[in-house]
Amino acid sequence: MSYKINFKSGITILESLIVFLLIGIIVAIFVYLLGNQRAVTRDLKRLSDVSVIQSSLSQYWLQQAHYPVSKGVYLADPKTGLVKLTANGFVGQSDKSNVVFLSKLPIGPKHGEYYFYKGNEQGYSLHIKTETATAYGPPGDYYIHKQSVDRDDTIK
Repeated sequence: MSYKINFKSGITILESLIVFLLIGIIVAIFVYLLGNQRAVTRDLKRLSDVSVIQSSLSQYWLQQAHYPVSKGVYLADPKTGLVKLTANGFVGQSDKSNVVFLSKLPIGPKHGEYYFYKGNEQGYSLHIKTETATAYGPPGDYYIHKQSVDRDDTIK
């Protein structure tokens, strides 16, 4: 009596499901990390933009002995038309001032995101909203002032 063993090569359905499950988990982790990295990159741009605006406002103050006065305006928003900082304050493109502190106001990294400024002769408040933890602290709303950053929307 002879026994013939017949082996079929291939993979089972269970093995296929396990492989697909592992690939799905790896892809999900990658997508999560990529999304988080994009948020970090957007926050870095916000911090850089705010630093540029702060520096320009300091130059403005050194020459004018006051800050631009505004009850509140979105900088670089097409609705406001304010695109640069000159000796006349935040102005539109048609302003012909010879003294320009910032020739193009930065806009936020997301579509339709603009930085909100309000100020008086003594100080200002510049609003940003972070998506991740930054040097300022956990994600959330922050107000940048001439010498501080906090969560208080008052002109300082």
